[in-house]
Amino acid sequence: MNRTDDASPLNDPPGSTENADPSVTGDAPFVAKLVEPKATDGAAASLASETPVRIGSPFRVDPADLATPSEPAEKLTLSGEAAYGEYGPFLYTAMGASSAAVVVLVFAALGTWWFPAGGALVAVLGTVLSIIGLFSRRRFRYAAIGTLPLHMVLFVLSYARSLV
Repeated sequence: MNRTDDASPLNDPPGSTENADPSVTGDAPFVAKLVEPKATDGAAASLASETPVRIGSPFRVDPADLATPSEPAEKLTLSGEAAYGEYGPFLYTAMGASSAAVVVLVFAALGTWWFPAGGALVAVLGTVLSIIGLFSRRRFRYAAIGTLPLHMVLFVLSYARSLV
């Protein structure tokens, strides 16, 4: 238990950073004023406005062939490693779901033959994975399109066998 648990916020004296008079701090928001820098002489002001402001390390030396802003920037080519950075997390989830739907297809087929009630549940799981896999890239989407009707057929077969 902290010592501040006993204290009532109404009876506490204001701290060193708090204002004792609530009417001074009121509910009005703090508004800052924009201050313009003032130059003492006109030559310093014109020189300061013409020179670019350097950003970065003061110890770094600029390369001799520094591109001017008027030149178009070169287009960067992505390596195979960086190409994976273009995909969002849902796309990776869809690709994984499509791959998992292919693997679950085997278990749904075995469940249909050996344990029909479990095969129906696994076929439903495969159907859901195939539907999520439809939102992936082309190669994985084709796998999801191929496994979706197979999972649906296995579900109907498992359901029919479990009723008998």
